Formats: sequence, structure tokens, C-alpha cells
Amino acid sequence: MSAYLKYLFQLILSPTRGWEDISHDGADPDELLRRGLYPLTGVTALTEFVQLFYSHDAGIGSVLQQAMAIFCAFFAAIFLSRMLLDAWLPKVTEGRPSERRTATLNIMCIGQMELIAIIDNCIPAGLTLIHFLPIYALLIFYKSSRYMAVRADSEMNYIVVGLLSVVAVPKVLYWLLSLILN
Repeated sequence: MSAYLKYLFQLILSPTRGWEDISHDGADPDELLRRGLYPLTGVTALTEFVQLFYSHDAGIGSVLQQAMAIFCAFFAAIFLSRMLLDAWLPKVTEGRPSERRTATLNIMCIGQMELIAIIDNCIPAGLTLIHFLPIYALLIFYKSSRYMAVRADSEMNYIVVGLLSVVAVPKVLYWLLSLILN
């Protein structure tokens, strides 16, 4: 998990250099998924329980429902966003994108969204700034355009692909599951 977290934080601090390092290191997406993203998904769900310490309205039942919703949303988002990336990336890249790179892109960007959820769960007051952090995750996605060999004339479409597949999918799934479980 430490290699995965290293890549995540490197992408936060320097997105362009982070994607270059991921490309240079030849990160194995299966390892990143198994030893990085899956455990991070569990940690993200567990951070829902932090609400018990600072929210007087939070009960164990409601927090457990939120934890299940966030875990299921991110777990499903891993696969749904990958499916969307597989469908849309060939339209904006030069040639057929590498499955390995597509998987790595998906894993790293969903991880960014999970880090945002962890921050949101651990800060007692709902700061408005946190709701704008997915824009930074979208910037990190955009900076992967060289890594994914995106055509210069398709960069705007690439951003839309990122917005829909990596940012919107986890948010919409969490919203739907929260409605169902509450």
C-alpha cells in the first residue's frame, strides 16, 4: 500500500511529474488495485465512523449505513468507471490505449476521489472548499493526457471523459446508495 500512497501523494503534489514516474516505474495495476485501492476503499468506509466523535446527531446505525454506502459506491465505481474509460478513451487517444495504462489511470483517479472522501469524513465542519477538491482530481486526470497519448485536438473531450467516468460515477453511486439505505 505504501507504493500506491506514494504515487497518490506524488500526483497531488506534482501531477505531471507523478504521471511521468508512474510511466517510468511501469506500475503494475493489479498490484496497485490489490495492495492499494482495495484497502484504501476499506479505510474510506471506516472514516465514516469518525462522525461519532464530532457529530451529536450521528448514531451508530446511520454511520454504519453511510459506511456501507461509501464502500459499495467506490467498489462499484472501480469497475463502472473502468468500463466507461474502456469505451471512451479510444475516441480521444492516438490508437488503442494500453489496457495496463487505462487500468492504472482508473486506479489512481478513483484513489484520488477516495482521499477526498476521507478528508471530507475527518473534518468536523463541512468546509465548502472540500466540495471543490474533485476539480483538482480532474486536473490530475487531465495531466495524464501525455501518459495516455491523448490527441491534441481531443483534450477537451478527454476532460469530459474524466469528469463523467472518474468524478461523477463515485458521486452518483454514493448518492443513489445513500438514498436506498436511508
